[in-house]
Amino acid sequence: MSSLRKCTECGKEAHTEDQLELFTKSKKSKYGRENLCKECCSTNNKEWRKRNKEKASLYKKKCHIRDRYGITLEEYEACMETSVVCEVCGTTEDLCYDHDHNTMEFRGVLCSKCNRSIGQLGDTLESLERATEYLRKHYE
Repeated sequence: MSSLRKCTECGKEAHTEDQLELFTKSKKSKYGRENLCKECCSTNNKEWRKRNKEKASLYKKKCHIRDRYGITLEEYEACMETSVVCEVCGTTEDLCYDHDHNTMEFRGVLCSKCNRSIGQLGDTLESLERATEYLRKHYE
């Protein structure tokens, strides 16, 4: 039986459609799979990341920003340059990108503590107002 795919690194072969699952996906390649099995592809990627730490780190950051916020690294950096301090508490430590989770629109630069606190309260004015009233009641 002839193979549908054969790994160019280790020689592993796929003879059936099910065995093609062992190979890296590719829209451009025959049968929708590369001539590289997933194991060898993973090994090659790990070795490349070890040799190219800066490029790998930048690529990871770009992908994270694209997947999380739906914007480019350049757009993210432009937003982060709008403030050098947390817009709630004024700290310069651990600044992050705050966005509306419904619209994905950038709201401002917050420290991670303030960002998490607002998120834990549900990202609503009503919940923040209730928390403020609660604190006022106990400070008087």
